[in-house]
Amino acid sequence: MEKFLRIIQAQRHDFLNHLQVVSGLLQLNKIDRAREYIKQVTMEMAPFSKTTRVKIPEVTAALLVGLHHAKMFQVELKLTVNSDLGECSLPGPVAGKAIENMLDAAISAVASPEAGDVHIEMVLEAAGEDYISRVILPELLSTGISRIEKDLAAIKNLLQPYHGRVNMIVSPKEVTIILFFPGKK
Repeated sequence: MEKFLRIIQAQRHDFLNHLQVVSGLLQLNKIDRAREYIKQVTMEMAPFSKTTRVKIPEVTAALLVGLHHAKMFQVELKLTVNSDLGECSLPGPVAGKAIENMLDAAISAVASPEAGDVHIEMVLEAAGEDYISRVILPELLSTGISRIEKDLAAIKNLLQPYHGRVNMIVSPKEVTIILFFPGKK
């Protein structure tokens, strides 16, 4: 809840700053520049609106926390939500905590000083009757991979009682973390 309150405070602060910029541009009669700025801000806010498609409130909260965390560490987080997780059998708090921990691990890995590329991609989608949450990171040094492996052990322990799983695939160009959430059968 504390993290969520920080997000609301940050968004309120950002919103007021955006209003000041638009107001200043309008006072200077820079109408076209104000329109461009509004379009830019709208594009920046798009990932936040994608979180509302998810039917599990704890997952929505975890996604919002992740987006905020990424922004704080200047990590670009591209979010794609292709499923609402409506038939997921995991309890909401478990699904939310697993996603929050996965995003924390990924953001920490790419935000570390030894990381070069600071972007990650996350996809939530259906896989038959089940669901997967995939996070794709650029190539990491072995220190980043070992850090993620420790975090994934905790996620594994969280998901196992509910028949969920976590995997990591390391290739020369990227690292992919996959959470498997069972659907209601």
